[in-house]
Amino acid sequence: MNTVIHAAVRRDIARLGHALDALPVGSRERAAELDTAWRHLDGQLYHHHHGEETIFWPALRELGADESLVGDLGGEHERMAEAMTRTRVAMAAMAADPSEERIAEAKAACADLSDVIETHFTHEERDLEPMMATSVGTPQWKKAQVDIRKTQSLPEAGNYLTWLLDDADPDARAFVTHEIPKPVVFILTHLFGRSYNRTAAAWR
Repeated sequence: MNTVIHAAVRRDIARLGHALDALPVGSRERAAELDTAWRHLDGQLYHHHHGEETIFWPALRELGADESLVGDLGGEHERMAEAMTRTRVAMAAMAADPSEERIAEAKAACADLSDVIETHFTHEERDLEPMMATSVGTPQWKKAQVDIRKTQSLPEAGNYLTWLLDDADPDARAFVTHEIPKPVVFILTHLFGRSYNRTAAAWR
């Protein structure tokens, strides 16, 4: 699931960069759409990383994860949080005033965030995911999965799954429906995924 989440984040940060490149100077309506889409990605990134820090990484520590590795990844989270804050400020300013200067600032912040995200994701996928893959059957990991599900309401879960599956490749879709029964995915995405579909209109 971590790989699927990473793919969704990479997809959206790339979409945002391309959309900012094509944003006409002075287009308040389009700028507002992009800011809304960014705020959705911002929220998903925060939820993902907060869940890692408070639920999954403690479970991995119990299972013997290298403390220096978890510490390094935590430092990357701090740098990502700083880059997210800069992007949040730049996008809000651009939405309020889509001038050439503000658009350029938003593009620069987005590009910096993309670099920080890629560095962290690559590190995590290379050095942490192999241990995660061997931990899925343990009591600690099963408890972590239960705990993370409790952090979202049904509408939030539906929005989250709809976001994950948006333009996902067949392997990602197959994995999600393997982990979560297809009828549950269908109900959550169709009943509670509408808010994401309104947000995703920025990409269509």
